[in-house]
Amino acid sequence: MLAMRKLRSFWLPGIVGFLLLLLAGCGGSDHHVIITGPGFVGLDDRPRVAITAPELHVDYSRPRIVGIFTAQILSDQPLDGDIEFDPVSGTFFITQGPSTLFFGIDSAISSSPEFRAFLNIPFDGSTGGEVVPLDAIIVSATLIVSVDFVDFAATVPVVLDLIEYRVPTGLTSADFDSLSLEFRFFNIFDSDAGNDVLIDVTALMQEVQLRSLESFQVRFSLGP
Repeated sequence: MLAMRKLRSFWLPGIVGFLLLLLAGCGGSDHHVIITGPGFVGLDDRPRVAITAPELHVDYSRPRIVGIFTAQILSDQPLDGDIEFDPVSGTFFITQGPSTLFFGIDSAISSSPEFRAFLNIPFDGSTGGEVVPLDAIIVSATLIVSVDFVDFAATVPVVLDLIEYRVPTGLTSADFDSLSLEFRFFNIFDSDAGNDVLIDVTALMQEVQLRSLESFQVRFSLGP
């Protein structure tokens, strides 16, 4: 499986397959996202390569303290991962801590499996970043990811969901379509391959603080 993952990072676009999946739980409501495809993206997640590791940049203030503070926090790579769903067999395959995270529909495989990618960014300083205090008032937040490749589409619509999954036990198949606490839409382009993408996640981070969560956990999936 590791060899297959390495090969997929270099596959060229092939025959486009269209797959419709009805997914529940965006924004904690009855809103649904219809997957129309295509698009398959790889995100770099090598913990020892800080220049391309996923990073959360947060600017915040604090009550009764003058000034704006900044926290830069890398993801916890062993707890990052992706989940593959095979629509033919109805089975899930979970990969925890890979060097490349996949999301989207892999049209190079006859069953056109769908992948969703997950990041865990803790606030306790365990990944070497600054601590975000519980009383922090979020001014802005940006998630920075490095795109390895973009296949099967020039523009890939993305849904980024704020979720919660178990630490330290890691991902389960239930996380593939678990409840979204907050979400946002954006696009990744084929020109982003080999570059960083900056994603405004201010609203998601404000929701994290409102709920007093201990980490910033998000899911990347193919959007409408």
